[in-house]
Amino acid sequence: MLARKFVDLTRYAMLPLLLIVLGAMTLKMGGTTFARAFPYYGVFAIFFAMITIERVYSYKNAVSQRHMIWRDLISTAVETLILGALVGAVVLPILRYFPNTFLGRRFLFGFSNQLGPLWVQVLTVSLLGSFWNYWMHRFQHYNGFLWKLHGYHHGVTDIRASNIFVSNPLDYALRNILGVLVLSIVGFNPIATVIAGMNVYGYFSHSGADVKGGWLNYFFNTPEVHRWHHSAEFPDDKKFRYGCNFGVSVSFWDIIFGTFYLPKDEKGHVVAPPRLGHPEGYPDEPNYLKMLLAVRAFPAVERLFGRKEDLTSVPAE
Repeated sequence: MLARKFVDLTRYAMLPLLLIVLGAMTLKMGGTTFARAFPYYGVFAIFFAMITIERVYSYKNAVSQRHMIWRDLISTAVETLILGALVGAVVLPILRYFPNTFLGRRFLFGFSNQLGPLWVQVLTVSLLGSFWNYWMHRFQHYNGFLWKLHGYHHGVTDIRASNIFVSNPLDYALRNILGVLVLSIVGFNPIATVIAGMNVYGYFSHSGADVKGGWLNYFFNTPEVHRWHHSAEFPDDKKFRYGCNFGVSVSFWDIIFGTFYLPKDEKGHVVAPPRLGHPEGYPDEPNYLKMLLAVRAFPAVERLFGRKEDLTSVPAE
């Protein structure tokens, strides 16, 4: 009985503990030789922690994602190793052009030492970045074209560490990369943008572990909160017709703007959604090439894939 209570307690303690440990690691390692030589160390550390707690705290309604592993690995490689550099190479020169042209300098508000100490800049970048994430994510649910792109991410039937990055690259870049690039020309310290951009809770919201958020549910986007965002059925309320819980790393923007949803039973325990998946019934897309080319968003490309599949299904004579 005592052991059971201890395990239940650790379900609540795990998320804040990991946030402290990984946040301290990022702050300590920022700007070091190791960080420059191995810039993706933070992502690997987060993945290792997530996979570990998914094994320790197994979720009772978990749905196996093993059949999607190659799709997940390819998508993760594209989003983490290629996309950020590619978008930066294309977008940053355009963003730099305006302050250089109209202000005669690279930054909108001067250099980083004019914007306060590092800790103030980290908090400011985190706040502004999460605000961008919320409204862009919400717009991706409201806009028909962007929803067709974003819908690939909503096809997953369970949230796991393996499918955090399962998205069309344009969809992912708009929500998670573009805002950071815009903030980078403001003049914030690059270390502040890196620390804020780690988005630890944004990653852990996709954890498949049965961990509890407790009061943190009302500040961070925890797995309990994010499962309702991925529910196959939106809450039965007009204000949730396009979904709920749009915050990527934090949930307080949802509370402020009225899109937060987290039902509880009579004992005060969080109620989980019965099923995860695309709310319009689209199956989880196993073909990464279709996701990359956003077949659903472009009818001509969809017809091309349809003809190809018809040809391959014709039996040989």
